[in-house]
Amino acid sequence: MAVKVKYKTKLDITKDMLKNISNMNGKRVEVGCFNGDHAWLAGIHEYGCNIKVTPEMRAYLHSKGLHLKKSTSVIKIPERSFLRSGHDECVDEILSMTEKVISQVISGKMGSHKLIDWVGEQMATHIKEYAASLSTPPNHPYTVETKGSSNPLVGKHENESGMIEGISWRTK
Repeated sequence: MAVKVKYKTKLDITKDMLKNISNMNGKRVEVGCFNGDHAWLAGIHEYGCNIKVTPEMRAYLHSKGLHLKKSTSVIKIPERSFLRSGHDECVDEILSMTEKVISQVISGKMGSHKLIDWVGEQMATHIKEYAASLSTPPNHPYTVETKGSSNPLVGKHENESGMIEGISWRTK
């Protein structure tokens, strides 16, 4: 024996829900340092670099109290990945928070652009905190003495601390 069930609803929001979700299709957030000196400095710290020692550089550093060995031909700035590692450290937490908020987009209480901006802001905030707390690899003792900080990414000069503040997001 078959049972037939009929139902009638006064409110059918399925079409609206699908539209709200489809507005997010293909959207993405990029987090990083996107402008000028901050981008340049972020690239150096993120991937490290080797700086060839020239006679002029050797003389300048000597005048500042840093005496290089004659055999030193390259100054190595080590990789201090704060963008990639900061992302990896917080991505699960951000995804978990996003899962809780996405129902607001589906129901139409929050726009998809607002959610994407919110994700970018959360990610940028976490990466800034990660960068500010980074302690390895440590600075050279001369660098610590000169800038007054052992934190590799925080310094007394605007371009050092400004790099962390320059971390932002953009949507695509």
